[in-house]
Amino acid sequence: RKLALAVLLAWQPAAFAAVDTFVNVTGAPPAVIPTNAQGANPKIDKLLTQSSDLWERIRLGFAMPDVDRKLVAQQAAWYAARPELVQAIGLRARRYLHFIVDEVERRGLPMELALLPFIESGFNPMALSTAQASGLWQFIPETGTKYNLTQSTHYDGRRDVVASTGAALNYLQFLYDFNRRDWHRALASYNWGEHAVARAVERNRVRGLPEAYDSLTMPDETRNYVPKLLAIKQIVMNPEAFGIRLPEIPNEPVFGVIKVPVDLDLKLAAQFAQTPIEDFLAFNPAFNSAHAPGATGAGLAIPLGKAEIFKVNLERHRASLATQTPARPAPVKSPQKPAVTRF
Repeated sequence: RKLALAVLLAWQPAAFAAVDTFVNVTGAPPAVIPTNAQGANPKIDKLLTQSSDLWERIRLGFAMPDVDRKLVAQQAAWYAARPELVQAIGLRARRYLHFIVDEVERRGLPMELALLPFIESGFNPMALSTAQASGLWQFIPETGTKYNLTQSTHYDGRRDVVASTGAALNYLQFLYDFNRRDWHRALASYNWGEHAVARAVERNRVRGLPEAYDSLTMPDETRNYVPKLLAIKQIVMNPEAFGIRLPEIPNEPVFGVIKVPVDLDLKLAAQFAQTPIEDFLAFNPAFNSAHAPGATGAGLAIPLGKAEIFKVNLERHRASLATQTPARPAPVKSPQKPAVTRF
């Protein structure tokens, strides 16, 4: 699934530089749990020991072994020769990466997976390949349907950052188990298809050859797929060594997802969140129109300290709808009998 560079870079959300720190509100704040005399509270301890830099948090979660170092070096050199591209992708990642890192960490998965949208879509949720793969994680329509990503006139779950991230990690976990807990082959399956990789493994097994990723016969795109991801890992580990400066990304939540129990025009939703419609749609890229109903999908992503005002305005809107007196239908007139003409 090759993306044209023009498609990869085409969509860059407006007013992005204004996004610095964010608040994640998904409901009522958690209750305060009293600690004992030693003060041990795992959740608080984790918050206190976490780095304030999201890149550092990502580095601490890397767990995949290397593959062919020559191929990895070639891919790293390709990116190093294009620092502007890496910078642009990093800037787009600022909206979505913290959420993805949270999900990867919550599932206990290797943090390399959080960087997969880097090579899949350039962190552009509007990216569309020639094979009709769409979204950050580049789901083709069939696989999207298989993993419960709704695709309709108004909404495409493959572009829903929350829904597609959950689907992608579910798929990757399945591929990991399918490939006997081998992440390299699981990633090859994500790119090439699990059955194609399984056939390649079987061919090697019959011939008495190694069944590892490095030894499989596969298309060049898949051959370079894992080295490309591990090249990005190397750059994140030591960007200065490649002459690259990664954009600063605070280790802070960027948005909260709020369930909307009523159909809500997205322009009205943006007004409730006191957010420009362009920015609002950048957080909610799954909708095909600003007039799409907001009750579709995993919920609405609400940015930067706007969750509370959004919820207040939404409740006022719902209350006003509830108090509206429905118009009485006009009385139905009985049809007149046709006049009888006598001859």
